[in-house]
Amino acid sequence: MDAALQLLLVATLSGTPVTVTTLDGQSTVGELTKLDSAQVVVQTEAQDKTLPVDQLMLLRFNDAQVNETPTGSKAAKKVVRLSDQSLLTFETVIFKEKQAEVETIGYGATTVPVNAIQNIRWGAVDEKVQESWTDLQSRGARDDLLVFRKGDVLDYVAGTVSELTDKGVTINVRGRELKAPVDRIFAVVFANRSANETPGVGLLRTTEGDELKAKSITLKETTLAVSLVSGINLELDLSKTREIDFGGGRIRYLADLPFDDSTSVSPNSEFPVVWFTALNFPAGSGGRRPLLIDGKQYQRGLWMHSGAIVRFRLNRQFTELRTVAGFDQTHVGKMPRFNPKVKLVFEGDSEELYAKEFSWDTPPEKINLNLSNVRELIIRVESLGVGKGILEHFALGDAQVIK
Repeated sequence: MDAALQLLLVATLSGTPVTVTTLDGQSTVGELTKLDSAQVVVQTEAQDKTLPVDQLMLLRFNDAQVNETPTGSKAAKKVVRLSDQSLLTFETVIFKEKQAEVETIGYGATTVPVNAIQNIRWGAVDEKVQESWTDLQSRGARDDLLVFRKGDVLDYVAGTVSELTDKGVTINVRGRELKAPVDRIFAVVFANRSANETPGVGLLRTTEGDELKAKSITLKETTLAVSLVSGINLELDLSKTREIDFGGGRIRYLADLPFDDSTSVSPNSEFPVVWFTALNFPAGSGGRRPLLIDGKQYQRGLWMHSGAIVRFRLNRQFTELRTVAGFDQTHVGKMPRFNPKVKLVFEGDSEELYAKEFSWDTPPEKINLNLSNVRELIIRVESLGVGKGILEHFALGDAQVIK
């Protein structure tokens, strides 16, 4: 790692619980006591453990409270994408000459040069429009594109955006000005915005869903001063930091990826399942309880009821999946009575990658799967219990895919 671009973070953070994962997949859990350009020091129950920064994959703040938005929700967060591929979640964006005033969700107002913005998205991206939205972002349009969603299709008007306020967007199309209110716009894609490919020290993810490609990060007591590769400087509270991905965006949580569970089938037709899947917490808990596998809590992961069939379009972007699999034991006191049992199956492009039967008291299993060249990943949880679905609640803790 280039020393000039390494993480600049020197501090003592006594009592800050973290999990640090190295490039070989080994994890260290403890309290973060030091983090600088060369090393991370974590205080474990046994000793202080020093980990070189150039051997790290991920540093996660265990107490971070992630503000989730359900997949496909109309309340999906609005996002500004910068030229360095940083993502800023926002409340409002207003253009003032060559500057954009962005009111972020997690860390207040910030000023961004308009020429550093690749696109601004107000609409939610679900599986039905994911492919077309990816295409619109990558086609290198010569004109600005004002994008609208019509059912499951994205359409656009090409021209030059001349004004953007919290109320709407004005675009000049062949000498004619057209105005559209913000609540009808899916996105704006700006012309001639080449990507800034300068490497950073890591990708800082916030609890609000921001992804900040950092050139440097400096701790100032309880805040992080972050300098982005695109040249923008931000400051955010330490409590808003979810993790620092030293792999430069190589890691994605499965819970953050769009998926389709519409083909899921209840194990008992007389008692339809209300929730087949939930993100990062047991269904019906309202987000108040984390996933619980063999007595250990997991803040990130997938909860699945038996009968769940979950499809992810990976499009050959990832090489590996890592997770801890086992029954979610939120209601473990009731499980001996019903003795729930399931079969967990992973498939890649219809080829079985993994299959194992789990009883409610089966020890959790660490799973590492090769996903090289996999277009579609399917996860199935099949009912094997006598109770046909009763308490058959399975979980994948810290489920991650690696590029």
